[in-house]
Formats: sequence, C-alpha cells, structure tokens
Amino acid sequence: MMEIPDKIETVVTIREVISPSTCHAALPNGKIIFGFVSKKAEAFPLREGGRVLTQMVVADFSRGEMLEAL
Repeated sequence: MMEIPDKIETVVTIREVISPSTCHAALPNGKIIFGFVSKKAEAFPLREGGRVLTQMVVADFSRGEMLEAL
C-alpha cells in the first residue's frame, strides 16, 4: 500500500508582507495562506510578488513554512 506523505512542498507568491517573518501568500491555485519563516531557518527578506519554496502539512492547507526565496 502506498504511504501518504505528511508534508508537501510547493511554490507560493507573496501577496502581503505582515512582518519580517510572516506574510499572506497565494498557492498556485489562488488560495491565500499564512506564510511564516521558522526561527530555526536562515532568514531571508520577504517581498510582495516574490516566489518562495514553502512546506505545508497536508492536514492544514491554511499555512505554510517558508523555506527559501526563489
């Protein structure tokens, strides 16, 4: 039987920067999510219109951890 992953990675587009480590971003299908940069991750600037590799838990598609700017 095929195992279902608990996390997925996708690319989002930042729509609105809320703080240096949080933003609202759009998934490829247009859904807006809450994006955040983990305190453990190396910081990178968030800018409106920027594309970011994001990891999401499959049980909660309302938020995603931003991994790196593209």
